[in-house]
Amino acid sequence: MHPPRPRCLHDSDTGRWRVVTKTSAHYLDLTARTVTRIEGAGVPTAEPGWTVSALRRDRESVNLLELVRCAVGLPMKLLVQVREDYVTARRTTAVVAITPAEERSLRT
Repeated sequence: MHPPRPRCLHDSDTGRWRVVTKTSAHYLDLTARTVTRIEGAGVPTAEPGWTVSALRRDRESVNLLELVRCAVGLPMKLLVQVREDYVTARRTTAVVAITPAEERSLRT
């Protein structure tokens, strides 16, 4: 039997996590402080009008400076270092699931 899936993650947590949103999947390594966004790997949605935006450095590991919010049912908010000279605030679509990253391959 698998342990229950978390409903939220905190900046002080550790481990590797797959966070699925309505439009993408995000691989967070809270121990190494990195995040990788896989655009378009979110859950299929029946809601019309949802589009997937391409973001700078998609599918690349970037430095995670702060996990501001990560909770099922709410948009995830992060501060990331996409460029060396600038901090980027990212806000996702609503989080649908949080699972240990080992359950899935990064090539989803």
